[in-house]
Amino acid sequence: MMELENKGHGRTIVMSLIAIVLGGVAILWSWNTLAVDLFGLPEMTFRHAVAAVLLLVAAGSLIGLPSLFSRFKVG
Repeated sequence: MMELENKGHGRTIVMSLIAIVLGGVAILWSWNTLAVDLFGLPEMTFRHAVAAVLLLVAAGSLIGLPSLFSRFKVG
């Protein structure tokens, strides 16, 4: 019978969530400080900041996708 090893997955998930929340806070603070105060643009809400972080994570994942597929070449 095959044993599933899932050591460290909980920690990875928690660290990822912490990174997303802290990234959202950083983007929110920097946007509201720079764009609103200096350029008079509209304020960003926290959900928009988290969406921006998730968009950056998705873009970074897509950039690394070709190297993942190159490992599985047959021949």
